[in-house]
Order: sequence, then C-alpha cells, then structure tokens
Amino acid sequence: MRRLILLVLLAFVMMAASTRAMAADNKAESDKLFAEGLALFAKKDFVTARQKFAEAYAKYPSPNSLLNLARSEQLSDHCVDAIAHYRAYIALPENPRVSVRDRDSARTKVGECVAKVGRIRVDAPSSARVSIDGNAVIWTPGEAIDVEPGVHRVDLAVATDSKTRSVNAAAGEVATATWEDPKPPEPPPPPPQEVKPPEPPPPPPPQVVVPEPPPPPAPTPTPPPPAATWKKETHWPAIKVVGAIGLGVLSVTSFIMAPAFLAASEANARDADALATKLGPTGCSGANPPADCATLTAKRTSQNQLNTAATTFFVLGPLFAVGAVVVMLLVPNVHPLVTATGDGFAVHF
Repeated sequence: MRRLILLVLLAFVMMAASTRAMAADNKAESDKLFAEGLALFAKKDFVTARQKFAEAYAKYPSPNSLLNLARSEQLSDHCVDAIAHYRAYIALPENPRVSVRDRDSARTKVGECVAKVGRIRVDAPSSARVSIDGNAVIWTPGEAIDVEPGVHRVDLAVATDSKTRSVNAAAGEVATATWEDPKPPEPPPPPPQEVKPPEPPPPPPPQVVVPEPPPPPAPTPTPPPPAATWKKETHWPAIKVVGAIGLGVLSVTSFIMAPAFLAASEANARDADALATKLGPTGCSGANPPADCATLTAKRTSQNQLNTAATTFFVLGPLFAVGAVVVMLLVPNVHPLVTATGDGFAVHF
C-alpha cells in the first residue's frame, strides 16, 4: 500500500513538472518571436514585424506584444486593426507591466488612427443586424464603426426585412447609413391661376354646438436601451486537452491489457500444474530429469512474467486516470476570451 501511494505521488510530481515545462516553452517561444519583431521594427519592416508580434501574442498574451502589435499595424497602414488593439491595451486591468505613460500614449495613437480611417454611423432601430462588406459587426446606436476609407456596402436587417446602403466613408469623416428610405423630391409648384373676382359670401349656416373631444392619452415613455454588458468566456488550452486525452487513453489501455495478461498467466499456471501432476511426486529431482521438466520450467517462468505485467497495468490504469483528472483541474485556462457588447468592438485575449 505504501508503495502504491509513493507511485501516485511520483506520477503527480512528473505531470506537474511536465505542465510547467510546456508553459515555459510557450513563454520562451513568445519571447523569441517578440525579439524578432523588435529587430524587424528597428529596420522599419513594419509588415513582417506585425506578423511576429501577432504570433508572439498568440503564444503568450503579453501587454508588450499587444502594444507593439498595435504600433506596427498603425505604421503599416492597418489603422482599423490598430485602433482595436490600442483600445484593448487601454482596457487592460491595472498591471505593473502597463505604465500610465504607455496607456496615455495608446490613447494618443488612437486619435491619430481615427483621423486616417473612415467611420460609419448606423441610423437604424437598435435591434437591427449590421454587416459591412459582407462581414457582421457589433454596433452601438450613436457610435461610429471604424472602416478603411472608401465606398462600403452596408446591409441592415430588422426581423425579416432587410435593406442595403452604399456609403462613402472618407478619411477622418463620419458617413451615415440610414434605415429609412430617402424622401422623393417634391413636385414643382403648380402654375399661377387666373384671379377671379370674389363671389358674394353665402349666408352663414346655422350654428351647431359640438362638444369637444376628450384629450388624447399621454404617450407612454420609451424605456432606455439596456446598458452595455461585458461577458467573459474561457476555453481550454491545447496542452490541457492533449494531456487529459493522452492520460485517459493510457488509462483505458492499461485497464484492457491487465486482464489480458492475467488470463494468459493463469493459462500458463494451469499448464504447469498439469505437467507437475504428470511428472509425479519425484518431479524433476532425479539425475536425469525427463524432457517435460524444461517445458514445466518455461511455463512457470512465463506465468510469473505475465502475472508481473498484469499487476503493473492494474497499478498504472488508476494512476493515468488520476493524472488526467489532475491535468483538467490544475492546468489553468491561459487564453480567456473577453467580448465587449457595449462599445461596438470585440477584443480577444
């Protein structure tokens, strides 16, 4: 029993060390990509530097990778993406690696990028679904959506009704896509008519007192739109999925192999017992043992080996199962996904 407990503890230590090593590998690979991005940034190769910083941030979500990614996108004329990443950096919680100076600099860079992109304001019911150039967007009534300068197709849908608008969003300007159709031009005024002398007024009709209708009911106030909300979601990293599935497969395999080896061991034991009965009480103790003695020895040896293998798999099966549970419980979800539904854009961490 003490030996089994020691084996379980040893398995836990080995799995924890493996998890820490894989997390350290991701951090080391992210640092390497970040250093390559800095070298390319210094050479003013902002397009390739942007790719390196994006890969580094995907490996390990560092604030420095996020800020340098936004700066590379701005300098490589991808200001729409740069605005989203600058705003993601500004929205980060308090962190010793996020200085007040860098956060203020990000706000300044957002203003610079806004002057270079077009913006589209949607004038439609708050329940409308909006797509720009075929891509669905999250929008907030009254707030403009950042787009590349130029003409864009805006699709609006409310319930089963849909409309399409073509909007030209120039750099630094805000264009509007409206749900209501534009009013047709007013008809020209009629030609002047010939003035005739006035006819004598007809006699006044008898006056009839008509009671005034009651005043209309007061309009029901429209409730304010729901406040913006934030929703946090998490997902398992690849290391957690691979570790849990791998240990689970090993556990199932162990539970299958253990009975197979045990059955084979028992079959050899039965064969050996039959040979021992056949050889009689003297067995193989004489000077010239019979030929069956070698077969008996081989059967006993195979019985012991198969029995040892069955015992090993019976021990490893629970250990692998416990290891899979430990991986699911202890390995952190290192890639949270945060979606903002109140400010018109989505941020991925």
